Amino acid sequence: MSPSFKRIVKNSSILAKLAIPVLRAQYVVLSHLPVKGSIPEFKGRARMETHVFESKDAFDEWFANSGDERAAAKATDSKAVPPNLFSFGTEGFCSICNHPTVFLTSLEYAGSDEDGLAEPNWREHLICIGCGMRSRVRACLQIAIQELCMSEDHAIYITEQFGQAYRWLKGRFANVTGSEFLKPGSPSGSRHLGINHQDIQALSFGDSSFDVLISLDVLEHVPYNNLALLEIARVLRPGGSLVLTVPFTVNKYETTVRAEMEADGQVTHYLPMEMHGNPTDPINGALCFRHYGWSVFDDLRKVGFSNVKAYMYHNADLGHRGEHQLVISATKACNLDSSKASTLSNYRPIGGSIEQELL
Repeated sequence: MSPSFKRIVKNSSILAKLAIPVLRAQYVVLSHLPVKGSIPEFKGRARMETHVFESKDAFDEWFANSGDERAAAKATDSKAVPPNLFSFGTEGFCSICNHPTVFLTSLEYAGSDEDGLAEPNWREHLICIGCGMRSRVRACLQIAIQELCMSEDHAIYITEQFGQAYRWLKGRFANVTGSEFLKPGSPSGSRHLGINHQDIQALSFGDSSFDVLISLDVLEHVPYNNLALLEIARVLRPGGSLVLTVPFTVNKYETTVRAEMEADGQVTHYLPMEMHGNPTDPINGALCFRHYGWSVFDDLRKVGFSNVKAYMYHNADLGHRGEHQLVISATKACNLDSSKASTLSNYRPIGGSIEQELL
């Protein structure tokens, strides 16, 4: 749906009432149609090299010594933006499709560089005309397979069921579970037209249910981020992998809390309201509560994760442009002892960080 058409629909209560169920019905139908194919091997042209960081200090050191590399990447990206066009395509190679393609980009959500020139929000665009997936989604799937060795026999949970990534996974892996957050107050595990409703703050799955958990720009919309991290750790098996994308500010340690939900359900806004696309509410979107900083690495370690890493990537040929694009991964600790595990249940939502309740 184009931004202009979305604004027209949103500003008309009648059109919104008509459009939302139609769009949802389309998503429901598509969610039951896996996109079949083979699991990519990511060899040759399809392989993506990354910079890997385990802390802000490691990133800062790389940043201080990578000026030429970053300038070259920025120049390449700037040349790809044609003047006086709102939308455009760039040729390249999709490692997910494993063949040449065209990546579609527009100036929706665009910013501007230091010269005042339009700068696309690359992570939300560069949509492959073959698989239909945007840059950050393709990068997440590639890193899960190429770097974290996600394989056909793994039990996989992805926190979406309406997206292209879920359909792609279902067409290649034997044990894939997806979900959507359909309606506040509905119990996790309830279903509507075959869609699995889950609140990531209170999942219905048993302990140690999955080998891999993939979450694509979901956690920033969760009121109580700490409860979500606890649930992710609980449902992953020891040694299991979390693969995560979120809005991330690379030059900040602390997470920026944009809004908080109070105990009475009211939302307090500290910054201007920011709404993101949301297939379960395609007209109004979903509120963004936070932009993450490097402190989320420590939050993940607190709930039992180790080997927390940020994979930073830029590969214009593979349809990955823009500064500081990254995917976060973490491994559930195999040696999480019972005494530490028992203390995890004492964490409660306090502000935007993990705090331990003193009992």
